[in-house]
Amino acid sequence: MVTYFGSSEHGLDDKGRLVLPGRILDEIPKSHWKFHLTAGLDRCLLLHDAEGFRELVDRIGRAVPGSRAHRAICRRFLGHSEAVEPDGNRRIRIPEPLLKYAELGPSQAVALVGTGRVTEIWSPTKLVSSLAEASSDEELLFASLVGPAEPSTPMNKP
Repeated sequence: MVTYFGSSEHGLDDKGRLVLPGRILDEIPKSHWKFHLTAGLDRCLLLHDAEGFRELVDRIGRAVPGSRAHRAICRRFLGHSEAVEPDGNRRIRIPEPLLKYAELGPSQAVALVGTGRVTEIWSPTKLVSSLAEASSDEELLFASLVGPAEPSTPMNKP
């Protein structure tokens, strides 16, 4: 299982193509350079490796079928997904509907953020807005993930 971390800014070319950086492509053999782009919940795009995308499809398939939320998730993640493979110059083409969804355009800067199994592709201004302040939900989730905090005590000075 490959994991992606870190963030960096890149540019789309005039045809809406993105050169994938080495920190993504160098992690997997060239024979596995098959990815899926999907619409994310935060108006960003999600770049999944093939294995991670299959896992996502499997998890979505186990959700409550027919519910309004399930239909919406299917539309967003599956109905707005595109298989992409880097060309000889390590570029992927981002399809027009996904560019519009993420409010991106040709010759524009994009921010890549590795979040473990997925790399997010953001408009830099949208990313700054998203990171501006942690919500109370984020704070509660983070606290549950790191466990109970121990009170800090000042170090004794001799």
